[in-house]
Order: sequence, then C-alpha cells, then structure tokens
Amino acid sequence: MEVSTVKRAPLLHREYDRIAIPEGVPELGVREGDEGVIQRLTYLRNTVFAFVTVTYSTGQPRGWVVVEVKPELKVHSYTTAS
Repeated sequence: MEVSTVKRAPLLHREYDRIAIPEGVPELGVREGDEGVIQRLTYLRNTVFAFVTVTYSTGQPRGWVVVEVKPELKVHSYTTAS
C-alpha cells in the first residue's frame, strides 16, 4: 500500500465570526449595530463574554470591545487600540 505524504503549509488565513455591537461606544466611534470580529469567547460564572476587535474601514484597529453574550447582550467594557 502506497501512502502519499503532504507537508502542511503555514496557515495564511483564519476566519472568525462577526458580531454586531449591541450598544454604541462613542469613545471608539462605534455605533450600535457596527460589526466586530470575535477573537475569543470566555465563560465565567454563568456568563459568556466575547472579546471583539473593531476596525476602521481601512483595516486599522479601533479597539477591543468585551460583549456580554449570555444571559444578556450588552457591552461590558472596551479599550482603545493605542
């Protein structure tokens, strides 16, 4: 039996889920409904948090928004990218 082997190439693209920000964050220039990319989900004391990066249309980072996903959808905290 002949088995071919393939070397793995480095990961060039990784797809993440997007989420709408449930509340406006004026300090970041984020309006309610703007989308960010979920980088990580964390479960802590019956609450699910999503760590979301928000970028400008140019791809430059605006900042991070921590969104409480369950039990209630709301902005928990945020920080600027600089």
